[in-house]
Amino acid sequence: MRIRTGGKAVALFAAMAMIAAACADEADDTEEVVEEEVEEEEEEAEEEEAEEPEETDEEAAGETEEGVLNLAYILPETGQLAFLGPPMISGVELAVSEIEEYGTEVTLASGDEAGDTGIAAEEASRLLAGGVDAIIGAAATGMTLAIIDQITGAGVVQCSPSNTGPGLTDYADGGFYFRTAPSDALQGPVLAEQVVADGNATLAVAARADDYGQGLLDATVEAFEAQGGEIVYADTYDPEAATFDSVVEDLVNSGADAHALIAFAEGAAIVQGLIAAGAPVESLYGADGIAGAAFAEEVDPNDPNVLDGMTFTAPSSQSTADYDAKLDEFAPDLVDRLFSPQSYDCVNIIALAAAAAGSTDSAEIRDQMIEVTVGDNECGSYAECMEFVEAGDSIAYQSAAGDALAFMEVREGSGEPSRGAYDVSRWVDGEFTLLDTVVGTVE
Repeated sequence: MRIRTGGKAVALFAAMAMIAAACADEADDTEEVVEEEVEEEEEEAEEEEAEEPEETDEEAAGETEEGVLNLAYILPETGQLAFLGPPMISGVELAVSEIEEYGTEVTLASGDEAGDTGIAAEEASRLLAGGVDAIIGAAATGMTLAIIDQITGAGVVQCSPSNTGPGLTDYADGGFYFRTAPSDALQGPVLAEQVVADGNATLAVAARADDYGQGLLDATVEAFEAQGGEIVYADTYDPEAATFDSVVEDLVNSGADAHALIAFAEGAAIVQGLIAAGAPVESLYGADGIAGAAFAEEVDPNDPNVLDGMTFTAPSSQSTADYDAKLDEFAPDLVDRLFSPQSYDCVNIIALAAAAAGSTDSAEIRDQMIEVTVGDNECGSYAECMEFVEAGDSIAYQSAAGDALAFMEVREGSGEPSRGAYDVSRWVDGEFTLLDTVVGTVE
């Protein structure tokens, strides 16, 4: 193609120049209009922002929908007490599923105490920032003592299914702390009575150096001496120690007829040492921190009979036939059920307290927690109890643990049971076998 030059091209360029000049003038005018519109929009936005109220600290921390019961748990998904996690969490989730099935709006957030007080505190902060109305947990007394001030200090209800430390009975919690497991003030006498019943006159006790260990040690020593027995050794040890050789040596050298161990997972190393030192397995006793089918594997995974003859006490894992059937269907693969019904109880008591109060405000839930266990009409599930609540009648919630826990017999202002039952179990032919269930009552 040929390109032409000359007069026609000049005329064309001149025409284009005139068009460009005109467009430029129009662009200038348009820019002025746009700038004026932007300035007007910015002024309107500033006026609207000035009119909007500032977000409160509470709203920034976590907004929750009014009328919805927001629950959370801090339980051992990992760490030394991880074996307790599945039965406890299953109990919580079963209760929540029944509450939802009834038609009550409820949410459930999870937290892991992880066997670490720092992690437990971080989880508590996170859940509180989410605006929860109540927290179930922690499992270990020491973990609860690490977070109870955070939770109850924030005016939030806390209910533990498994705290047994006696020191929590009179703890300054503003009335926001509750537990559905009985105090070790009851377990100590049961452990001591079993040692005496087995024909032992002297006892050596080693306990982990924390609130749980010290509290149960003191209760056991007092009860054993009250029954005429002699304590030849009683001391605590560092559960984080590199080795427990000195603990084993002290127990063996005590010359006691029986040796009681108040421990968590570290107890496996101590038992290994005692057996290696020649202590008869029949002379060994343990409390709830190691009372479970998994403990034998921790001592010796290759010998299912390694603990044959060792005896344990623990808050009863027995439950009502109705609860057993529901849990079988809900979580058919569970092996241990320790503290599962008590976890179920915590959720139901909280939800029923909210229903009785007609509010999800934590302070109003707190005020009804004991009331829903001491009323006129006995009931054992959320749906059954709600029939009475909606009719305006008072209720006496019955524990899923049945006779194992009488939460309705609450000591004045303590927020805990005054009566509870304990399983006495023994390893027999490689099986963790229930011998008896013993009821204890606070005088």
